[in-house]
Amino acid sequence: MSSDMTPVDIEVAGSPSLVPQFHQLIPGLVVRFRLERAYVNLWAQREAGFEILNIGVDLETASPISLFETVLLGPRFGRDIPGIPKLPPEELRRRNIRLSIHSNCRSEPMWKSSEVLARCRGKPVENAMWVYERKTDCPGLGSQRSGKIGQLQDGLLIKIECDEALPRSWARCKTNFPFAGFMVDLNFDRDLLPRWQEVVSFSIKVLKSKQYQAVESR
Repeated sequence: MSSDMTPVDIEVAGSPSLVPQFHQLIPGLVVRFRLERAYVNLWAQREAGFEILNIGVDLETASPISLFETVLLGPRFGRDIPGIPKLPPEELRRRNIRLSIHSNCRSEPMWKSSEVLARCRGKPVENAMWVYERKTDCPGLGSQRSGKIGQLQDGLLIKIECDEALPRSWARCKTNFPFAGFMVDLNFDRDLLPRWQEVVSFSIKVLKSKQYQAVESR
């Protein structure tokens, strides 16, 4: 983990595949971020179109989650950081929002997936969600995972998978949402499931706040 708040520029270029023989750049599909190093959990880049970006964000403050992790480690392995409180581990896990963007994960196929998910909706539950029904023509769920289907503001349906076997304080949920032509993977605490819309909106706001347009040289 890093507590380095030096800004770094990161570019993710779209590609249909990370497999070298099928790799090619997709014209116009690129997203650029300028964000502090402490946000970045993983930045893998072999060349343009082979990027993987993982970032960690605190849900309450939008600060890098690694700052809170550094403080929690104490003086032996970490350090105190002004303005960053030492949170209980359970609270830190609850506030930990993980976002991931891969070069080969475009948002366009999400609409076709949405059509499939429409057939997998069971009874409605809270906050624009439905129970995920395990049907033969529906995308699979893990044997120890539960599923919901959520509807974004533009009508897009997304699958939300949550851990069921893990203890409550360790259980996580995962889903995805479109951003700048890419499909963003989102991982969050299971206790936040009733607030999933808020979590998605927060994640989009964070990404937009760190997005920038490169200035082309003349």
